[in-house]
Amino acid sequence: MRKVEIFTKVFLVIVGLAFLNVAVQAIANPQTVMDFVGIHLDNLSARSSTRAYYGGVNLTFGLFLIFGAFKMQKEALMLAGLYGAGFVSGRLYGIITEGVPNSFVLTWLAIEAVLTLVTLLLLQSRRKATHF
Repeated sequence: MRKVEIFTKVFLVIVGLAFLNVAVQAIANPQTVMDFVGIHLDNLSARSSTRAYYGGVNLTFGLFLIFGAFKMQKEALMLAGLYGAGFVSGRLYGIITEGVPNSFVLTWLAIEAVLTLVTLLLLQSRRKATHF
C-alpha cells in the first residue's frame, strides 16, 4: 500500500474519531459543547437542535469518515474538506464583520484550516497518483 493511502487512512480515522468525540459529548449533554463559546442552552428546543447538529451530524460524519478511510477515501476526503472549508469561511466572515472571537474559536479556526489544507493536499496527491 502506498504511503499516501496509509496516511490518508490514518488521517481520516483520526478526524472521524474527533467528530465522534464531539458527537458523544453533544448527545450526552449538549450544554458541554456550548460552554466553550459561552452559550447557555436554556430551553428544550436549543438542546434538541444542539444534539441534532453537534451530536447527530457529527456522529454520522465521523462514522462515514472512518468507513471511508477503508472503503471510499476520495469521498471521505471531500466531505472532510467541505466541512473544514465551510467552518473556515464562516469563521473568517465573522472575524471580518464582527471582530476577533475568543481563543477557543481561534484555535478551532486553525484546526479547521489545517484539516482543509491537509485534505486538499491528500486529494491532490491521489489525483497525481492516478495520472501516472
